[in-house]
This record gives sequence, C-alpha cells and structure tokens, in this order.
Amino acid sequence: VIAALWAKMPAVIDEKRAYLQKVDDAGVSVYGHITEVLARILTAQPDNALDALESVSLEAKAGYFDAASAVAPPEPSSDLEHPSEWQVNTNALLTEPKGEDGAEVEEDDSLVTPNLLEEMSFFELSGVGLSREETHRVFASIHKLQQSKKLSSARLFGKILGTAKDYYVVEAKYVDEPERPEPEEGAPPPPVPLEASSEGCNTFAYFVTNDPSQEWTELPQVKPDQISAALLIRKLFTGDLQADVRAYPPFPGKEKEYLRAQIARIWTASTLCPKNKFTLDPEDPGELPFGVKPNDDYLPPPSSAMLQADHWCKSNASVLAIGRCTNPPKEEEEEGEEGAAKPKEPELEKETPALTPASESEWSTQLFSRLGAGSAVAVARSLRWPGAFSAAVMKEDKCSNLYIGYGHEALGAPFRPQAPPTIESEPDDLSEQVDMPLADENALFRAEAEKNLLEAPEEEPPAEE
Repeated sequence: VIAALWAKMPAVIDEKRAYLQKVDDAGVSVYGHITEVLARILTAQPDNALDALESVSLEAKAGYFDAASAVAPPEPSSDLEHPSEWQVNTNALLTEPKGEDGAEVEEDDSLVTPNLLEEMSFFELSGVGLSREETHRVFASIHKLQQSKKLSSARLFGKILGTAKDYYVVEAKYVDEPERPEPEEGAPPPPVPLEASSEGCNTFAYFVTNDPSQEWTELPQVKPDQISAALLIRKLFTGDLQADVRAYPPFPGKEKEYLRAQIARIWTASTLCPKNKFTLDPEDPGELPFGVKPNDDYLPPPSSAMLQADHWCKSNASVLAIGRCTNPPKEEEEEGEEGAAKPKEPELEKETPALTPASESEWSTQLFSRLGAGSAVAVARSLRWPGAFSAAVMKEDKCSNLYIGYGHEALGAPFRPQAPPTIESEPDDLSEQVDMPLADENALFRAEAEKNLLEAPEEEPPAEE
C-alpha cells in the first residue's frame, strides 16, 4: 500500500504545483508570489522574519503590474472648432510668412534654410540634439523667420537652458543690413569702441524665442563692456529677456544683453571646422568673418584622421579681455605742445586669429558609424563649454555646429564671486583752531590800517587861481 501511494506522489505534487501556478488577470500566481516573498526575506534577512512576512508580502503585491493603472494618453483633439493652444500655434508655422506690417511676404527661393533634419541626425549619434518632432517645428519656424526678415543665412545656433523657460537661438545675417540706432548726442564715448555690424562679435544677428511657434526676438548688438562684465559673473538664465541680472560686479544691462554676451563667448570659442577647409586672406575678405575664405584645393581627409584634435580648427578669432575679438585701432596723435609728456598707452592684448588648431585639453573626439565605414560621423565635444558639439561627415564634406547647455563654461575650481571693494576707514578727527583773543585781533587790524596810511601817496593841494 505504501509503495502504491509513493508511486502516485509525483503526479499529486505536479497537480498541486499546477494549481499554485495558476495566474490571475495581472499574471501573478500564488507560487510566484511565495517565491518572491521568500527571496526578499532571504535577501534582507530581517531580525524577526515571521513579523516581517506580512509587510514583505504586501510590498511585493504593490510592485506587481496592474493593467488598470496603465492608461493611454489622450489622443489629440480632432475638434477643429475648439483646437488646443498647441494645435493653433503649430498650425501657424505652416502658414505664409508675414512682414513687420502684417502683410503676407512672398517667398524668395534664393533664401535657403539649412537642412536641420540632416544636421540633427549627425548629432543624434552622440546622444545630443532635439527630438524629431521638435526638430520639425524648429525647422518650420526658422524657415518662416528667414523669409519674413529677409535673412541671407539662418541656422540653429542651439538651445540655452533656463530655470523657467529655455531659449532657442538662431544665428543669421540680413540680406541688407538694417540701420542701427546711433548713440545719443552728448553721451561720452565708451572706453572700448563697439565692433561694427558684420565684424567681430557682431558678425551675425541672433534671434531667440521660448517656443518655436512664437515670435522671434532679435537680440541687441553686444558691447565690449558687456562681454567683460560677463567674464566676472555666473548667473543661470530665467527665460525672461527683461529679467534683471542681479550680480556683483553689476552687469550693464538686462538678461537679453547678458544672453547676447554669453552667445558671443560661446560662438568664438566653440565653432569648429575641419583643418585646411578654409584659408585666411585678410587683404581680400569674403562673406565669412575674420578674413576666412573657402580653400579651393581642399580634399577631405579620411574619417579616422578626425579623431585627432589638431585636425579641427576654430572658425573664429578668440575674444579678448576687453570684450572685442581685435584690439581697437590706434587713434591719430594730436599735435600738442613741444615737450609735453604723452600719456602712456595701455598694453595691447595678444590676438588669437581664426583657424587656430583645436587643443586636446579642450576637446574630445569620437567617431560614429552611420550607414557604414564610409559614412562615419566625427564628433568633437567641447570640454571647456559643456554642450558645444561639432560634427563632420568627411565623405560628404559636411560640417555642423550645435550648442545645447546652460550657457556657462566649465571651471577647474568652484566659482568665487569677485569680492566687493574694501570699506574705507573713518577720517582722522579734525583739530579745532583756537580762537584769537579780541584784543589781539584788534591790534592786527590797527597795525594793518596804519601801514596802509603810511604807504598811501600824499595828495597835492589844489592850485590857486
């Protein structure tokens, strides 16, 4: 009898195990739950495992997937009579561009917008860039901006992150440069002359917006004192162009001027191009800044060569401490008096020209395979300005730059604000003069009067008739 019962035991055990392994609607079984509870207890090994059994069981149940909690997001509204704000703003990107007077502008086929979708595919390999949907919206917005403002060139400079809102930044040039406001009459000249339009840090015009479906705002031209002040402070952007920049030393302007100063610093320090793709010709400058011209004899090197930092070059000159890319021109000496000492001129900073090779200490490089070995994408990442990237496809001879970050350079040590000036000590107490006695004061007046009488010329008596 015992042998017969023992022979039936495997079948009974399999039957009971099958019962315990039956799953509910959520896909959980008693067998699996007990296994999970025992595994958690053995891992945690509490002091009193029996008391912890119920709490561990409840915790395990709470972590199981619940199909009822998985709710799909609502589908976009198809009600054309009551569209959402996002639909209205996005649909506006597909309408005809309008000028400043509100009238529709006829599109100019000569104004070509760069292929932003292709450029984002380069940076996507390195894990940076915009989403596909965001890229489409930004491209449509840039195209509309270029046609309405009549911009000969317009590219996405990048996206500067803020505490409340972000800034989309477009770098552009006008077909016909607009007239800039003249300085006020009687205003003292700035200590460092402003760089003219299409020169130095003011080579391009920059437009920003918090949302690609909203209007773009042109930032003012940057001044040297604003760049110099931006070197001494470190403030996160808020997303409001009219916000105050509370810092020490005081910054001369609002957030829009501070944003423009930081863009100038990023543009000069983190815009790269392949080596020998351009040449310098200061005597015959072309459309590019700093006398940079395309090299007609350029042949793209193999993609593997771009892994070396010295095969990349900075497209622009560096910013000097005075807030310009070049030292201001010397003023003509005025003819002064002979022998007069001439004031000592300040020492000029050493200028760093364009097309300077990139440094390995400031850039790291990677090579990504896109469609095969021949279409590899070389990407240079800035270590000095986190968020700055340059990508080059050597087989197609294409290069692009992008910045997505907070608009600040990396520091080797924690940032320390400049200390305020020392407090002046109190002046010495003034010693009061002792009053002269009245008798001595009268004696002085008497002596002065007698002296004047003795020195006065004698009057001649009138002549007799």
